[in-house]
Amino acid sequence: MIRFVEFEEQYIPQMASLLATRHQEERQRFPFLQQRFEEVEQAEERLREEMNKAYVGGLVTLRDDDVIGYLLYEYRHDSTRGRTVYVGYPSFVIHEDEHPRLARLMYTEAGAEWIRNGYFEHVMDVPVGNDELILELLEQSFHFEQRFAALPLGLYRAQPGENSLVKVNELPSDEQAALQKMAPWNSLHQAKAPAWKPITQEALDAERDMLSAYEGKEGTRSFVAEQDGVPVAFHLYTPADARHAMTTPDQAAILVQAATNVELRGQGIGKSIANHSFTQMKNAGHEYIMTDWYTANHLASYFWPKLGFRSYIIRMARTVDARIAWADGQ
Repeated sequence: MIRFVEFEEQYIPQMASLLATRHQEERQRFPFLQQRFEEVEQAEERLREEMNKAYVGGLVTLRDDDVIGYLLYEYRHDSTRGRTVYVGYPSFVIHEDEHPRLARLMYTEAGAEWIRNGYFEHVMDVPVGNDELILELLEQSFHFEQRFAALPLGLYRAQPGENSLVKVNELPSDEQAALQKMAPWNSLHQAKAPAWKPITQEALDAERDMLSAYEGKEGTRSFVAEQDGVPVAFHLYTPADARHAMTTPDQAAILVQAATNVELRGQGIGKSIANHSFTQMKNAGHEYIMTDWYTANHLASYFWPKLGFRSYIIRMARTVDARIAWADGQ
């Protein structure tokens, strides 16, 4: 007989054991993940970091006195989604011997609270290696939204098909504000078929604010591709912080943003700037490039894996019809 209880401090050691075991299994598929989190002590420290966030709750599943699963969740107010519940990579684990249907039961239990509190946007970052959990969430009306991926630079080989008319230069750190003019290119592309992602002022403002936050940041590098002296693409990189993330390798850089002029795609510009910038980042001592893309962006979903990026996290999302707040048959 299983029972669901609210998270308490006493359950953390057993939760950490579940997380460490899952991480060990994930590393068999993705060896670049941080090995130290296979140790229960490190997994426990990571869980405590999650629980120390401001608006976090938790559900623990017990069989007798044994923890067989847990679900930690964070209440957020997202600038584009609104009231959102977010479940991070280390925050949803069930025992390897349990039936994966347990994931549905736990979501049902915790989700009822989310809906009562008026949170209809549910977002989860799920390990790509956890096929059974992914299937359970798909059957609970979640959908794929975003992929997070890693490229081992030691295995990268320059892609053929560069655009010979393109020249790639690195921007000086005090000139990164020039990226602001190119910031809308990704949004303009994703507004088209088949992504159909609306271009809201809030989204544009958030994109520009994100770029501004990296101006002058130590270690940040940006590369711009030009054709006939006109910018046609850019890449923005920053060093990854591997101190806390289970999924961030040492000596990794994050490709924060990459964009090509919407009117010039398909002309080898993306390969030109990728070949140049990846070489520069490798020469600087980085061993991995980490990035992400929206799954509905069909060009990105084809382009980045073709370059060698391997997805290790899938972000899944569900929007519950808010009318359930009053149209519930009561």
